[in-house]
Amino acid sequence: MMRYILPVLLILYTAKGYSQSSDIEKQFKSLQINSSPGYVILGVEPENIQRPNSPTDFAANVQSALVNQRLQPNFAIETSPYFWGKPGPDSLKFNIVDYLISNNYWQNLARSLTFSFATSTIDTTTFPNFSSGTGLGIGMHVQLVQGSVSSRVKDKLFAWYYSSRMKGLLESTIQKLEARNNNYIDDVDGWIDDLLGIGDNKKIPIAEKSVIKNLLKTKINKQSLTAEDLPFLRRMRSDIERRSQRSLSDVNKYQFPLTREGFMLELSVANGRVAEDSNWDNLSNAKTAIWLTPSYRFNVNKDPSIIDFVDIMAVARFTANSSRIDSSDYLDLGGKLQWIHNRVSLSAEGVFRYLTDKPAGQRKGYTSKTGLTLSYKLNDLVTFKTTFGSNFNGNSTTYSEPSRMFIVGGFNFGFSSFFPSKN
Repeated sequence: MMRYILPVLLILYTAKGYSQSSDIEKQFKSLQINSSPGYVILGVEPENIQRPNSPTDFAANVQSALVNQRLQPNFAIETSPYFWGKPGPDSLKFNIVDYLISNNYWQNLARSLTFSFATSTIDTTTFPNFSSGTGLGIGMHVQLVQGSVSSRVKDKLFAWYYSSRMKGLLESTIQKLEARNNNYIDDVDGWIDDLLGIGDNKKIPIAEKSVIKNLLKTKINKQSLTAEDLPFLRRMRSDIERRSQRSLSDVNKYQFPLTREGFMLELSVANGRVAEDSNWDNLSNAKTAIWLTPSYRFNVNKDPSIIDFVDIMAVARFTANSSRIDSSDYLDLGGKLQWIHNRVSLSAEGVFRYLTDKPAGQRKGYTSKTGLTLSYKLNDLVTFKTTFGSNFNGNSTTYSEPSRMFIVGGFNFGFSSFFPSKN
């Protein structure tokens, strides 16, 4: 089926796509429901995004975008300050148990806080009544509700994690019993406590230590140990190692094992400003937006080797415009349905835009946008994408005009992956 769909879309794209593709594609991208807010406010969706992980890297990325002390267009940064810092014993490293079951809501909130920054050459559709210049978008989004990792993946990861911890304790136990002197343990309970209180084990949370201790005590099922127990302990170690490797192997069969599913809720805020004629000493406020994006993700296929997600999303957004953008502010309400299956992604979305202050003489106080998007990943570098739909009718002074239909499409060549990051 796919081999017939693609040529048809290519013919449509060639015939109609570039008739109004440049402006309309920017319009369409400007309200994609799940884009980063700093890019949404500018109406762009950059391909090459810098992701600094420290203040120094962030400053270096900004410096790289400066030419003659002026920010250049087509620059994008996305960063999460929670993960800033150099590697070290006290750095914020990824912790699998913390990621899976952390109950610290405020820490989870801080972890999800992300800032996005972008610049672009302004166009008269996104920024009417502004002369030529450069737009600056600054955005923030945070996940108020984060969903959870699949229960199937959780179970296997926990099995791997606790097996790996128990194996480490068993290694130390076997080494002690293999020693020539003092090769006995008269208090298994106290011995495990001692092991959990030294080295890297000291950093394990108390609740996890309790689970590891109880699991190991149950397996050993003895109050004391001598060198005669070595064959039994070695068999136990081999068995635990096999279980650990099998659990990890099962997790690695999943295409995206740590993808969160279920209900999620995201809050976003963004501000767009314009430097007319690229004069950054004359930076004008254009618009500010705040929106909520509730969503629900289903994994509809139990086969770990197949990517098969269905996403249901909604959006409620308020945009406060400067008088040079529009005489009215906007209230947007919409939804999106997306299906991702291996290399294919198909989505449909619609957004209604209501005016908070309809100009006198205008028959309509609303407009709408709809879109149907097909994406096909040809290989790791090349993706074909096409969108068909209708767009908003500009600002409030044109809402009485009929909607325009459009189709745009093209290929994304991921050549940037060949080059090292500037981070």
